[in-house]
Amino acid sequence: MKGLMNLRTSFTGLLAALLVITVSSHAFAQASVSVGPAAHPLTRKAPPPKAIDWDKATQEATELLSKYIQINTTDPPGDELPAAKMLKDVFLENGIPATTWEPQPGRGIVAARLRGIGNHSKALILLSHMDVVPAVAKEWKVPPFSGLVKDGRIWGRGAIDDKGMGVMELMAMLAIKRAGILLDRDVIFIATGDEEVGGENGAGWFADHEHQVYSDAGFLLNEGGGIRDLKDGKKFYAVSVTEKTPLWLRLTATGPAGHASAPPADTAVTKLVRALQKLIDYQTPIRILTPVQDVYHTIGELEHGPKEFLNLEASLRDPAFLKQFIAEPGQNSQIRDTIAPTVLSGSEKTNMIPATAYAEIDCRLLPGSDPQAFLKNLKKTLGDDTIKIDVLLNFPPASSPSRSELMTAIETLARRTDKCPVVPTMVGGFTDCHYFRLKKIISYGFMPVELAPVGTSGVHGDNESIGINELSNGIRRMVELLKIFGGRS
Repeated sequence: MKGLMNLRTSFTGLLAALLVITVSSHAFAQASVSVGPAAHPLTRKAPPPKAIDWDKATQEATELLSKYIQINTTDPPGDELPAAKMLKDVFLENGIPATTWEPQPGRGIVAARLRGIGNHSKALILLSHMDVVPAVAKEWKVPPFSGLVKDGRIWGRGAIDDKGMGVMELMAMLAIKRAGILLDRDVIFIATGDEEVGGENGAGWFADHEHQVYSDAGFLLNEGGGIRDLKDGKKFYAVSVTEKTPLWLRLTATGPAGHASAPPADTAVTKLVRALQKLIDYQTPIRILTPVQDVYHTIGELEHGPKEFLNLEASLRDPAFLKQFIAEPGQNSQIRDTIAPTVLSGSEKTNMIPATAYAEIDCRLLPGSDPQAFLKNLKKTLGDDTIKIDVLLNFPPASSPSRSELMTAIETLARRTDKCPVVPTMVGGFTDCHYFRLKKIISYGFMPVELAPVGTSGVHGDNESIGINELSNGIRRMVELLKIFGGRS
């Protein structure tokens, strides 16, 4: 009897052990792929955090960004899936649940979730994109997809736009996890593809098809703003709350084809040239938005001039100042809808007159501009009903409120870290923020580094690069922002 009872006890213990192993294995399998909100958020008290080894984090971030750049994700075609899998592996190796999607063959999306201990706090999305614009290798000092680390910088296409941002977000989450800092809200990392050509097959697809992954999110941080350096060491945080929307058009002209030795009076090419000249001469109306007014007012205050910036709307009524102001393309684009011919196509041979010729036009509309009204004015300006106009890309404008919990956290970061003001702004380009703004998520553009001028070593420029110190400081600021917003600082 005693032996039988011992056997029963051993058997019972074995069953219990097997049950624990089975449950634990199931939980691990779920944790490795589940990036949705937890059914029962953790409520344990956070242990004392460990110190963050910033030198080690900087070295790791440098190596990761270099490796990331070496994965060529030029869009088109994008081919972001290998990059998505690499990022997923980094998260999984550090105990953060992550998974990938392939919305189209070769296209990639990755998401990961750092779980917090809050019961009611809305999650924060850290968004970036993996695709990059093309790079012409002969125009670069270094191979554009080498990820070369040299002269204290990481070189390559995407170093800033937008792989650098993605690495800052990822490393900040890893630093928080390793330090044992338990935030009072979840943080969701999402990196998509297709952004450089509109985002429909990236963030657009994800926002529409994977809502359960971010259903508890109320806030989002993305590219689109940054730290603006001014004279005398002064600076401010430019946080994008809205952006211009694209209206990409194709204008097609038709006419008789033939040999160029005997040209008719009117051809598809000559019609198209006349149409383009009319568009170039057309001046769209000026309209000053509050975020634009506020940025120039801040610059005027911090730099003590020009005095016209203190009240830009009133100053632009002066024809002389208006002419001076709009002579700078970046300033001109902030106060009006713009029209930029970018692609031209006609005959494939010099001695052949084509039956059709077309041009593609990149129009950028201010928030509040009506695309249909804009098209109507454009057709009126052309004055030629034979010119066919096709819309290639357009989506509705979307903005976020300039006051929110997240904006308050960014203001706290600016005050503590850089002792500077925060200004809600409008960006002249477009980002993936609009897909999530349309889902009622407060979405801001802010990259926590000093912005380089466009076209130098910055966004879309040849020899794109980011300083190792900039990358490190960006991670530090991102960690501090997560701690502030997560109730731990």
